[in-house]
Amino acid sequence: MAVQGSIYEGAVVSTENQTKGKGQRGNTWLSAPGENLTFSIYLKPKFLKPTQQFELNRIVSLALFDVIKSIDNDMKAFIKWPNDLYVKNLKIAGILIENNINYQQISQSIIGIGLNVNQTEKLPSTATSLKVITEKTFALNEVLSSIISRIEHYYLMLRSNDVRVIHQLYEQQLYKKDKVSFFEDSKGKFNGIIRGTSTEGNLHIEDEAEYIRKYQFKEVRFL
Repeated sequence: MAVQGSIYEGAVVSTENQTKGKGQRGNTWLSAPGENLTFSIYLKPKFLKPTQQFELNRIVSLALFDVIKSIDNDMKAFIKWPNDLYVKNLKIAGILIENNINYQQISQSIIGIGLNVNQTEKLPSTATSLKVITEKTFALNEVLSSIISRIEHYYLMLRSNDVRVIHQLYEQQLYKKDKVSFFEDSKGKFNGIIRGTSTEGNLHIEDEAEYIRKYQFKEVRFL
């Protein structure tokens, strides 16, 4: 639809049964038909430069975080860099953003989101859902509407260049921030402490030698 020019900014494409869900690192996103949210949003953020691509990750992550916390404020939800949402230590949502760059601007962006809502069976051991956590069944359209509303809220903030507040909110909810954790990069495994992210979205980890290591997507993983 984007290639054909038959879609407008802000359009949402949703499906009850996603058969070829994509994730980072070539992974797949599996979802039980009719139980979760699997959808994409089409945006044209031409006000963003290519170096600002990660701002979209930030605002979508914050939107999902807000909706999860609005369901149960006691839920221990976190944003896991670069594009996952966790409750406690289990994944509840994933984000995959594909951008087109044209003349030093982001001409269009397709934001894919998967959120585990009502699924309770056949979840991976590393995943959870809103129903597992709350023992309640949710109306998918209502949750979807809430997510879209929050994304619009942060998108308008971003368009107004209010990035400082967005960065602060994102850093506050970052998974494992300021806590000793175990990682692996191209040089091997190490203990480190996440200290935050750069403007471009690189992850900053302080290692045992108190040196700040900086990582782009796919250059480091949590163990």
